[in-house]
Amino acid sequence: MSSITPVRYRFLQQAADIHAFLSTLTSRSAIAVDLEADSLYSYPEKVCLVQVSTSDENVILDPLHGAEGMSALAALLADRETLKVFHGGDYDVRLLKKEFGVELHNLADTMIAAQFLGRQRVGLADLLSEELGVKVDKRYQRANWSRRPLPEDMLRYAALDTAYLLPLWAQLREQLSRLGRLDWGREEFQLLEQVTPPEERPPSCFDVKGAHRLAPRQRAALQALVEVREETAKAWGRPPFKVLSNQVLLNWAQNPPSDRWEVLQTPGANKGILRRLAPQVLAAVRTAQSRPLRDCPHRHSPSHSPLSQEEHRRLRRLKRVRQSAAQRLGLSAGLLVNTRTLETLARAAPDEAEHTLHSLLKHWQLKALGPALAKALQG
Repeated sequence: MSSITPVRYRFLQQAADIHAFLSTLTSRSAIAVDLEADSLYSYPEKVCLVQVSTSDENVILDPLHGAEGMSALAALLADRETLKVFHGGDYDVRLLKKEFGVELHNLADTMIAAQFLGRQRVGLADLLSEELGVKVDKRYQRANWSRRPLPEDMLRYAALDTAYLLPLWAQLREQLSRLGRLDWGREEFQLLEQVTPPEERPPSCFDVKGAHRLAPRQRAALQALVEVREETAKAWGRPPFKVLSNQVLLNWAQNPPSDRWEVLQTPGANKGILRRLAPQVLAAVRTAQSRPLRDCPHRHSPSHSPLSQEEHRRLRRLKRVRQSAAQRLGLSAGLLVNTRTLETLARAAPDEAEHTLHSLLKHWQLKALGPALAKALQG
């Protein structure tokens, strides 16, 4: 199919219209849900659109203009009778909980379903094309959804994100059922319902790749600089990376500027931003240079000691079991069970291995490869 699949939609911006529409959905057995946020343009991010599709219509809600109407969203998402279908919903669920304080029940996720079917390409555009012959345009993935008014082609793009999710889920659900993996998906969907927004924490120099290679006072400088950037990002309402890049901060930590002129000569940064932040940058690096070594940031040592020879042998056996199961089931090894979990199992005392296995693995994992892992633990 050479052209973008057309889609009809309604765009609701008034609070009363949004509330009225959401109030009608509790009688539906299933709806598709997606959202658009502005994480690339605003700090902190916010929900800019909520897309909802039923079996017979596609509706886009504008929470920026009709915020009061979104109050009806909570009851809908918490309703255990209405199935809510997402695609790659982890981010969406966390943001919905953060912004609207909702609970979510009775979810399904087409990306998780596709992973359990062994699909190599699990993006929405690929699945819609392969399963339904629907072609979507992904050029607005990085668009600024907080702009108003939104052009029609952006709204059409947003509507497509949910317009075909219900028939897509129906097909994937049938395929999971044939493979006996529908319960696997349901277990993961229930875990998806429980995810929570990340706790706010102060910025850390160790969030910057390469920080661990720095000397103590260089890390102190980097820590002070990321704090300057964080404060500025919040004050300006823009993402930290659009204030100063990690590489600029890392370069300053390693080669601290000594005066305003040196700050202004920094490559890879906006000159206007450098002019505005030069005093804070200079103060940050100067304070760090005089900080006692004991007060400089130190990464905590890993709590685990290196694996013993016997634990290494046990880990190799566990990995062989995982690889064999992955080939048998047609799934990626990492999806079946991650390496960190296998390492924890390898460290378990022999008399505690069975208990550790059942405490770490999900029900579907135990069904798929639990007995083989238990045998490998016994040697």
